[in-house]
Amino acid sequence: MIDAAALRTRLADVRARIVRAAGRAGRDPAPIRLVAVSKTFSADHVRAAAAAGHTDFGENKVQEALQKIAQTSDLPLTWHLIGHLQSNKARKAGAEFSMIHSVDDASLVGKLDEAAQAAGRTVQLLVQVDL
Repeated sequence: MIDAAALRTRLADVRARIVRAAGRAGRDPAPIRLVAVSKTFSADHVRAAAAAGHTDFGENKVQEALQKIAQTSDLPLTWHLIGHLQSNKARKAGAEFSMIHSVDDASLVGKLDEAAQAAGRTVQLLVQVDL
């Protein structure tokens, strides 16, 4: 059972900690994006967090994420793919995720772009560069 009140309280606490940390660093907290990692949690948990005002969710497995994305498609959520992306999953990821963290292979960029264009969307990428 999901305790919606406790979830709202915990979410408010995390947001307050972000504001305090941003203040200590001399940063504006407004552009800081909190991504709730929803792996191992059900779509019902995502819905409960969304009802508490949260919109950004992260998953690290494309197949599991696609199910949750479909089950919550009626909600205005932003989905993040976190962690390593395998090239054989790039087309599905490019079509469904709003942001993909840690693209570590230049060949993935073209696949992601093609998939996003075919789906009529854009995808933000965070590129990993090893020096």
